Amino acid sequence: MEREEITQKAFDYFQAGFNCAEAVSKTITESYANERAAGIPNAATGFGGGVGGSKCETCGALTGGVIALGSLFGRTNPGEDKQRIYELATEFRNRFLDTFGSTHCRTILDGFGKQENLLKCKRLTGEAAGILHDILQEEREESSQQQ
Repeated sequence: MEREEITQKAFDYFQAGFNCAEAVSKTITESYANERAAGIPNAATGFGGGVGGSKCETCGALTGGVIALGSLFGRTNPGEDKQRIYELATEFRNRFLDTFGSTHCRTILDGFGKQENLLKCKRLTGEAAGILHDILQEEREESSQQQ
């Protein structure tokens, strides 16, 4: 899938009624899924709107992306290495921060000002999925070069 398709798919999921965290996690896991992707987006539901709709915590689009990364690269046993998932999550957070200026839901919303039908949040959600798509494409390219 191309970046534009990922961005649009996440936007469309939000438009259809999923929250920001659900839309990003669902889009990414559907596009990059493995057998461990079951349970998405329900694992992300409580993170929408800055944790439980409070707008007081981390943006749901960011947490949804981290949930998707965990589903794709996370550990299943405590002895497994967690370095790569940490690197990917950090890279996603850094690019998100560079793009949106904050990871905090309320701060981002205040910067948006008035919005109709959460349109700016939907666009942010699509762009967050696009950022994560870029990171995952880079990861694929790195993996194929190492083989």
